[in-house]
Amino acid sequence: MAKSLRASSHLAAKSVKRKAVFQKVVDARESRIADKLKKDLIDQKLKELKEKDPEAAATMDVDNIPETKKEDKKISTSGWRDANHHVYKKNKKLRRAKKRGSFTKF
Repeated sequence: MAKSLRASSHLAAKSVKRKAVFQKVVDARESRIADKLKKDLIDQKLKELKEKDPEAAATMDVDNIPETKKEDKKISTSGWRDANHHVYKKNKKLRRAKKRGSFTKF
């Protein structure tokens, strides 16, 4: 008899493969990408230093590149979003607020 894709034994076997076999490939790929990005960042910093001061860049080691401090800019997560259904709700609420006529309770 054939096994269903939802069979517990089939799911367990796939889980073992995912953790044992495929995770090694994913980890290796992530480390290669991280190394490449680090190298690209170092090259970019050296290029910027050469443009600013060619003499100082020639004497600077690759390991002694100053780290740039990234300013933590606060991102507001409150307020209306840009999705169409949010824009519709916002406009509908504004229209309702503007429609206050002469007949109001109290």
